[in-house]
Amino acid sequence: MKNYSRKFIFTWLFLYFLALVQAQDAVEKSHSTSVAGMVELIELETQLIDNLNRYADKLESKLKIVRSGIAKMSLENAKAALSIEEYLSNPLISFSLIRRMNRDWINWELYMDEPIGIREIDFIQEHKEFLPTSTDLEEASAGFDRIQSTYGLNSTDMSKGLLNGRQYDARLSVLDMYALGQYHYDQQNYGAASAWLYLTIENHKESPVGIPLQIDFSDVLLLYAEVLVKLNRYKDAVQVINIALKDKKFDAKLIRRRSEIETLIRTEPNIIPKPFNRIVGDYERGCRGQFPALTDSRLYCIYNATNSPFLRLAPLKMELIGLDPYMVLYHDVISPNEIAQLQEMAKPQLKRATVYNATGNTNQFVKTRTAKVAWFLDTFNQLTERLNQRIKDMTNFVLNGSEMLQVMNYGLGGFYIKHFDYFNTTTNPQTGQINGDRIATVLFYLNDVEQGGATVFPEIKKAVFPKQGTAIMWYNLKDDGEGNRATLHAACPVIVGSKWVCNKWIREREQIFKRPCLFRK
Repeated sequence: MKNYSRKFIFTWLFLYFLALVQAQDAVEKSHSTSVAGMVELIELETQLIDNLNRYADKLESKLKIVRSGIAKMSLENAKAALSIEEYLSNPLISFSLIRRMNRDWINWELYMDEPIGIREIDFIQEHKEFLPTSTDLEEASAGFDRIQSTYGLNSTDMSKGLLNGRQYDARLSVLDMYALGQYHYDQQNYGAASAWLYLTIENHKESPVGIPLQIDFSDVLLLYAEVLVKLNRYKDAVQVINIALKDKKFDAKLIRRRSEIETLIRTEPNIIPKPFNRIVGDYERGCRGQFPALTDSRLYCIYNATNSPFLRLAPLKMELIGLDPYMVLYHDVISPNEIAQLQEMAKPQLKRATVYNATGNTNQFVKTRTAKVAWFLDTFNQLTERLNQRIKDMTNFVLNGSEMLQVMNYGLGGFYIKHFDYFNTTTNPQTGQINGDRIATVLFYLNDVEQGGATVFPEIKKAVFPKQGTAIMWYNLKDDGEGNRATLHAACPVIVGSKWVCNKWIREREQIFKRPCLFRK
């Protein structure tokens, strides 16, 4: 009986935990944080378009019936118009008229009132839970702005598909621009909101939005006026409201707001408009490829054949790119077939990336890291075993006690803010109690990225841009075991492309005989 109770409790706890995980996934899909994760949205949109097409077919079928009925009735009605009394003097005709007016129009009313496309409407209702939420739209807007601010892109150029000097066959719609303007207003980024709302107004003249997606143009103008007020441009705001009043002369809200702004003009006649400037630091310069070229004569390229006996037969192409911290770049270190297999393994398991919180000793979702990840045990399959062996050959480190392989895919404006990979076990000893701190990082680039996505080290003015088959490795700790602050790094936003990487964090405790000076009790 006791064993039965224990089994029941364990089973119940497992099912409860599984339900919690599934509920968490159902609440927020984080669609924009991974390009691979957005594939299912295209598939769903295809289904929704097909569903709407079926709805249109039913509407057209009903419209044909109505048009046919109108044609027959109009033909009969036209006969009466020639001579109404003579027409009605025939008992066959007069009876038919009475019957039609008594019966047919009631049936037409019922037919007109008959709902169309119930199944199609139900289809949309059933799939609503898979549609992006308002949080998804906010994250997508933030990612879009991240691209613009990091790379210093112009709003007008972006709206026309010109991204960082390259023209693409894509444009933003009026509704897209309006959504970005609303997002920036909510975030109190009034300079950016001003640019996007102005573009909304300008493009609305050329491409007005039709039913059922149309927006009240006066709402756009009023929001733009509010943004101008926030920027201390009171007179411009009044002019915008006057434009709105041309179509809505007696709108009380617009009239009242114009009066309030005119009062501001009188009470603050010398107010100076607020400037709108983006801060450009080393992080932004690195992402833009503006760091100076490497000039250290001690840096070199070699075929590494010494780290392991295997490398004597198949040496690795190694490029030394930094000495403090020690940093090397390996070329052609992972094959296209291995990459394809790794990506296929990861796609079904991709989950929103988290960041370790030392204070609460937990992993948390944060806005400063937008990507999806999948984790694989070293012994997951032959590929993971082979990759771990290759990492041993590359680093000459022991991987026992190190973290699992992590495969990551970045989405719209996907990035990771400036951070250190080491935990700093001096101040947070619990993080490295068993296996020590992260002595080194190995990061494989699984594909080329068309634009953006560099790994930037702002403290040492270095940037590594993704190239399929390469891997960068660096030491996170100094020789005395302390964290090296020069390893501060960040993943730049992806402008165009789907960035895939795979990384391994190597722990220090097992390296006692590899680098003895690092061992700490």
